Amino acid sequence: MPEGGDARWLDMADGARLRVFTWGGGTRGTVFLFNGRTEFVEKYFEVVGELRERGFSVVSLDWRGQGLSTRMLPDRRKGHVDDFSTFDRDLAHVMAEASSGLPKPWYALAHSMGGNILLRGAHDHPEWFSGVVLSAPMLGLRFPNRGAALAARATVSGLSRLGQAGRYAPGGNAKAADETDFADNILTHDEKRYALLQALLRAEPELGLGSATVGWLDAAMRSIDLVSGGQWLAEVQPPVLICEATQDVLIDGAALHRAAIGMPAGELAIMRGARHEILIETDDIRARFWSAFDRFIGNLEKR
Repeated sequence: MPEGGDARWLDMADGARLRVFTWGGGTRGTVFLFNGRTEFVEKYFEVVGELRERGFSVVSLDWRGQGLSTRMLPDRRKGHVDDFSTFDRDLAHVMAEASSGLPKPWYALAHSMGGNILLRGAHDHPEWFSGVVLSAPMLGLRFPNRGAALAARATVSGLSRLGQAGRYAPGGNAKAADETDFADNILTHDEKRYALLQALLRAEPELGLGSATVGWLDAAMRSIDLVSGGQWLAEVQPPVLICEATQDVLIDGAALHRAAIGMPAGELAIMRGARHEILIETDDIRARFWSAFDRFIGNLEKR
């Protein structure tokens, strides 16, 4: 854990508990770091350290349903949420309770699912962030073709209506990342960082999370429909930098292009050769990400 951090629980009105980490003392402002589905704060300690070296305070959390925050189903391996509005309420609570005394300006850095949630927050609360950086944000899922996308949507929607929201999505299972060999992973080219992730999960098995449920996938598709709307994107006020991984097999790159064009202050940075987890990738890819991040934040600081 990077030096100077503090971990605590935030209690939600419905009884859920969120695990939140804070590092203070930044001289350039604060970065709110939001991870993706299945992830947890420890996975991003390297990123936290790099933000601290850049002079930022940092806030991060385990989203509801993963990490050591409250899981939503008795089977802890099932990645589940009822609706992304639940994440909206959790994020608002974190912004209200965990940000006290942290220096402004406030920025946000979010990956994948966290990028979807964060963009919803930036849309509804433009006062929160002076700038937003999104790593492979979940603004569109990749399918072989439009027919496959429509079939998947019909399947999960139908299963949800039949009361099957709590089952694994078709093809899903309880296997977590620590049970998938590096050669079979679709997330990163960096074997050392992937091995560290696996070691973290072996050290604390309670962090492990399997596939998404039908309900999670249904909720994710509804949220993607919302955030990909042309009028909705046009209402996003903060400047947003979207980073696209060209070897991403999970996120639709065309959706990221449309989002960058559709927002008043949207930009797109192409991370060539990167798989989905840009922030856990090889040193050369990560260096290109940090170059884009530094340029984007630097330009905001000059305003």
